[in-house]
Amino acid sequence: MDEALFREKLAIDSMRQGKGEISEDALAPALNPDLGTFRCHRGRLEKLLQEGQDIRWEHTVQNITASTQGIVVQLKDAKALDADVLIGTDGVHSRIRKSLAPGIELKVLPFVVFNGRRQFTRAEYQETFEPKLGPQTVVHERHGDIVLEISINEYTPKHVDVSYTYSRPARENDPLHKPDRAIPGATDIPEEFYSELEDLKDLGQPFNTVFDAAKVRRDRVLHWLMRSTLGRAAEVDRLAKKGVLLVGDAVHAMPILGGEGANNAMKDGVDLARHIVEYGTGSLQEFADSRYQSWKSGAEESEKRLAEMHSQAKAS
Repeated sequence: MDEALFREKLAIDSMRQGKGEISEDALAPALNPDLGTFRCHRGRLEKLLQEGQDIRWEHTVQNITASTQGIVVQLKDAKALDADVLIGTDGVHSRIRKSLAPGIELKVLPFVVFNGRRQFTRAEYQETFEPKLGPQTVVHERHGDIVLEISINEYTPKHVDVSYTYSRPARENDPLHKPDRAIPGATDIPEEFYSELEDLKDLGQPFNTVFDAAKVRRDRVLHWLMRSTLGRAAEVDRLAKKGVLLVGDAVHAMPILGGEGANNAMKDGVDLARHIVEYGTGSLQEFADSRYQSWKSGAEESEKRLAEMHSQAKAS
């Protein structure tokens, strides 16, 4: 599939013959439209990547053991699986990492981020959003160190699904910054968040409509933690010697804002596939060694971009 067809099939707004365009003043410098960057529809991308693959759903990993003699993966309500090689692609909350490398911990960065979603009719979208967005699929506005972002998630003949994000640096004794919250706590939204929305003044459209506190209360809003991690080189090397390789967010997670976690995870997969074709599965250690510095620099740059997005200098 050539690049033009790829973009035509997967662009978030392909239904309107859009190209998933991103504004030239995108918040994250890495999202440079001059480099061919565009926003794709996650569901359609996943479906494309699954074509021709033997994927076994509805299995939960219960326990994993690994040694130089082999790897045993115990599934819940199923028999154990023996393997010579295990590739950990299970994301930021990786069960494989927690089982085999508990020393690799997630770092929660000092930022407050809330994300919500809402559906609009096509008529509402055309009246409220298109004058500001035009062909773009993302728009943002700054108020000091507060960043408001609106993006299209789905564009259909009848409606448009919109995602919105409110983010800022954490303050001292901040009631909205809860770095130790449990995963299910993402849906527990403090009253102070709605108070901050009410304090926003002079919002133009579509921000005035989207960030209206009364309307946001009716949406499904999530409290996002900006997490990052990077496994130590020695730890990655130790696992690789046992036939275990962590890739993507399982080993070099980036914050959702300012990061390119999904892009880098897919690049890991493509590069690893090419490596295995050429060198086989007995050289995972060499692959990890060759990628480690790029993992390290990617994680560090994503944290810097997140800080730059919310800096007063950027806002001015």
